[in-house]
Amino acid sequence: MKRTFYLLLALVMTISLFGCKRVISKEQNNANVSKEDDKLNKDILTIEDYYPFKENLVMSYEGIGNEYAEQQVFVEFIENNKMQIKIMNPGTVFVKVLEYKNGELTEVFGEGEFYHIENMLNANTNSQNIILKEPLELNNAWKDDQGNTVKITSLDKQMETPAGTYNTLEVTTDFGEGRTNKDYYAKGVGLVARIYIDGEMEVKTLLEEVNTKKQEMEILAYYPTSDDISTEYVKENIEFGTNDNIENILENIMKNPPSNKLISPISKNTNINKIHLNRDAWTLEVDFSKELIEEMNVGSSFEMEILKSVVNTLGKFYDVEKVYITVEDKPYESGHFGIKKDEAFEVETLDIKELNE
Repeated sequence: MKRTFYLLLALVMTISLFGCKRVISKEQNNANVSKEDDKLNKDILTIEDYYPFKENLVMSYEGIGNEYAEQQVFVEFIENNKMQIKIMNPGTVFVKVLEYKNGELTEVFGEGEFYHIENMLNANTNSQNIILKEPLELNNAWKDDQGNTVKITSLDKQMETPAGTYNTLEVTTDFGEGRTNKDYYAKGVGLVARIYIDGEMEVKTLLEEVNTKKQEMEILAYYPTSDDISTEYVKENIEFGTNDNIENILENIMKNPPSNKLISPISKNTNINKIHLNRDAWTLEVDFSKELIEEMNVGSSFEMEILKSVVNTLGKFYDVEKVYITVEDKPYESGHFGIKKDEAFEVETLDIKELNE
């Protein structure tokens, strides 16, 4: 059990780390300066430029030795000295927030089973795991959040990956009992390799490809039908770029049904003011502009299908069963339907079919 735990821990550790600002050393005026002193005046490495925060960065890794070693990493949000990354492997999806502050790169937030899009840069800290610590010098060491020793063990380790051969910074975590994890960082690229070793067992995560593009996701979009009073769904693809507004993207999905057999559940003038996932109640809280109700103008039966479409689309995307809808911060009240404060609509997909064109 202990071995399995640490293996999984090594596999889900943050994939994208940062660092190194290049400062060219001045020419030495003293011709007799020793080689050792000359070495000390070489480039000063800092986390900031070793792996800069990059918008729309997608890094793909092949896995060797374990099915979950294969990964893809996407940069979702960047703000000042914080970056949110999404890590996708064949088993699950993680979100991590990294902060570069006071010479340290620290994972300050992490959550698994994170299949939706949500800006967590300002979420309450739930982690304090130091990934890299300056000075980036040989033998500089620190403790991770489990008390394991992490040490810089090489400044120029040659690492061969499917994406190419890199001169890297090697950072070794010692778990004890012959178990280690080695991360390899290349200037201007980031993490290019990870190797976990447990006795004779070796698991590798190696950089395969680096791209700059938006993240593609599938969403189940629900719409009222035009020929009868019912609801059907379609599978649609959305694109999300770093720092994009997910409210606008979801609005666009609901306002533009892909078939004339379907009707938009919200008017063209309706806006989503904000979306918040309440993790205590595990309820999605969505606030709309007043046009949601003012421009609806339908009977109670059709309004029920509109609400069902909105609730199902948002609830399914955020993987919740309850959606609390407010209009300009007041609980939903249309005359036909109304809810009390903190009372939520339920996701209801029974007997709803996929659109058959």
